[in-house]
Amino acid sequence: MADQSLTPENLESYSTEAISNFSKAIEDFADVITEVKSEDANIAVFNSIFVMIDGRKRRLADIANVEVPNDPLKLEVMVYSKDNLETVIDTIKESGFPVKLKEKNSQFLTVRVPPPSRMQLEEIGDDLIRRTNSLVMRLTKIKTNTGLRIRAAVQNEFIETKIATLATKKIDASHLKIESEGKFLGVLKRKQILGSYFKSTEKDDEIFVKKVNLYLKLNGNLKELETEIKEENQNN
Repeated sequence: MADQSLTPENLESYSTEAISNFSKAIEDFADVITEVKSEDANIAVFNSIFVMIDGRKRRLADIANVEVPNDPLKLEVMVYSKDNLETVIDTIKESGFPVKLKEKNSQFLTVRVPPPSRMQLEEIGDDLIRRTNSLVMRLTKIKTNTGLRIRAAVQNEFIETKIATLATKKIDASHLKIESEGKFLGVLKRKQILGSYFKSTEKDDEIFVKKVNLYLKLNGNLKELETEIKEENQNN
C-alpha cells in the first residue's frame, strides 16, 4: 500500500467533504426558514383568490403580485395590467377585505387583512416540520453516501482501516451536531410563528423546547437592554 494512504489528506478527503456538505445543507435550511413569516398565511389566501378575466377563472397570483412591505396586516397588491384593475378590486371587496388604490392612477392596491387564524399558523408550522424532516433526510443521505465511499476505499485498499475509522468518527460527530442544530432551528421557528399556539408534536420537540424558550427569553432581555441603552443615550 502506498505511503500516501496514511497521510491526513486521505482522511480529510472524506470527512472534510462530508462536513462541508452538512454545513451547506443547514445553511440552505436556515435561508429557507428565515423567509417564512406569519403573514405568509394571508399571502397564501390572497394568491388562491380566483378572478374572472374574459370569462375565465384566473388565480390572483397569476395576474398580480402580493407582498407585505411593512405592516403584516396590510398587504400590497400590484396588478400587472391596468385592464384588470377594477375587476381585481371588485373581487377583493367581494372576498370581504377592505381595499383601495395606494395612489391615484396607480396599479398598486392596499388591502387590510385580519391576523392569521390559528389554523393558518398551524399549516405554516406543519410546513416547517416537513422542511425540518427534509433536512434530516438530506443529512442522513450525505452521511450514508460518504460511509459507503469510505467502505469501498478500505475494500480497494485506498485507505487503511485506522484512517477510515477516524474519518467515520469525525463524520458521525459532525452529523449529530448539525442535525441537532437543524432541529433546534426548526422548533425555534415554529415557536416564533405559532406563539401561544405552539405545542410539541414531534418526538424530539421536548428535547429542544427548553433550549428554545431560554433562547427567546435571553433574546427578549437583550432587546429590552438595547432599548434602555438607546433611550438613555438619547436622554443624555
